[in-house]
Amino acid sequence: MPKIKESHGSKLRSKVKLSGEGVLSTDGHVILCKVCERDVPAERKSQVSQHLNGAKHKSLLNKKKQSSSTSLIQIASFLEVSRKKSQFKLDLCEAFVTAGIPFWKLENSKLTDFLGKYCSEQIPSSSTLRKKYLQSVYEHKLNNIREYIAENPIWLSMDESTDVTGRFVAHTVVGTLEMSGTKSFLLHAETLGKTNSSRIVAQHMLNSLAILGPDGIRHDKVLLLVTDGAAYMKKAGSALKIIFPRMLHITCVAHAIHRVAEEVRLLFPDVDKVVANGKKVFRKSAARVSLFREIAPGTALPPQPILTRWGTWIEAAIYYSANFVAFSSVVAALDENDASSIRVVKDLLESANLKENLAFIEAHFGILPRCIEMLVKKEALVVDSTDIFKKTLLDLRRTPGAVGEKIRRKCDLVLSNNPDLHRLDKTLTFDHLKQHLIVYCNP
Repeated sequence: MPKIKESHGSKLRSKVKLSGEGVLSTDGHVILCKVCERDVPAERKSQVSQHLNGAKHKSLLNKKKQSSSTSLIQIASFLEVSRKKSQFKLDLCEAFVTAGIPFWKLENSKLTDFLGKYCSEQIPSSSTLRKKYLQSVYEHKLNNIREYIAENPIWLSMDESTDVTGRFVAHTVVGTLEMSGTKSFLLHAETLGKTNSSRIVAQHMLNSLAILGPDGIRHDKVLLLVTDGAAYMKKAGSALKIIFPRMLHITCVAHAIHRVAEEVRLLFPDVDKVVANGKKVFRKSAARVSLFREIAPGTALPPQPILTRWGTWIEAAIYYSANFVAFSSVVAALDENDASSIRVVKDLLESANLKENLAFIEAHFGILPRCIEMLVKKEALVVDSTDIFKKTLLDLRRTPGAVGEKIRRKCDLVLSNNPDLHRLDKTLTFDHLKQHLIVYCNP
């Protein structure tokens, strides 16, 4: 005869028998330890045995034998409550995911004691949330995104980066084009086999849209794609236009402004050396910092720009222009034999052109950090972002001299790499497309 599959309740009852009479019980859904007054993991018999052999269980069992105070009414009440705990665990899982709190934080005894004390609920382990509840939270959130998107036209933003383990991870953000304000959602994150591949990036976008519409991709609803200006991203965008005929592909305009800022840094090597060495003079030197505050009270310490953080180099140049006299006075009081950076900065400060170059950067390129800040602002209007971008390029084109000529060529280059921006600008003359959208490509 064929083997009859054992029911879940029957399996639980067989595991209850491991403990002998009066220790474990079951209602057909969970196994309850009458001694500890909590449910016991019962996916495998070894889990039940592990609980029975635990120090906490044995200690409570000894106390029970001494007091014999546990009543059947308390047991029945616990079983009734245990069926309701799943909603608490689901809500707890969603709260941790939404707040970006790793599940392993639940292994902290102080946190679990606090939650248990004030929530009056059994606090699940991190593995319980991960195995039993995380998928439900994901599906619930995905359904919310689908309901919000519905039949509305959409925009997509894609970006590829490297995580802490060195894997190439692509992210896709989606939002709707509506008359009122819109929300954006991180739709999909996927590990790529290799980077710099237009084919793989294009496939990632199709995978993302397949998640959004399991019944089929609505090709006519995808109107806008925003990415960075990498060559493989532009190639992927061109290929995707065949599949999505109404789609415009624009590259990040904030990234384009950053490209111009990089060109400015290359055009002023002496200023770049001051920025690079100026921050080294006072880094990890409490004595020099104290001297700086004595000689130039009320003046901020030199900034420490990060080249990959857009606009910070220009901000540093503006700082040295505005505080040139105070900074020079402090450096003059330092011993150049203490550090090579002091010697380099002293030599540069004696240059006749340095102060003029700093003033030139502040006068003609001081708008760039503020421009980038406005462009990366969340929920910026598309029409406002394009206006800011056009106005900034217009101001940059007015830069005089040989530097201005090189900056104009750079502006032409960043525009040529973004051909659909002109088409988008024409489209925005229609009021029905002046919508809230992040014209930024870092999900």
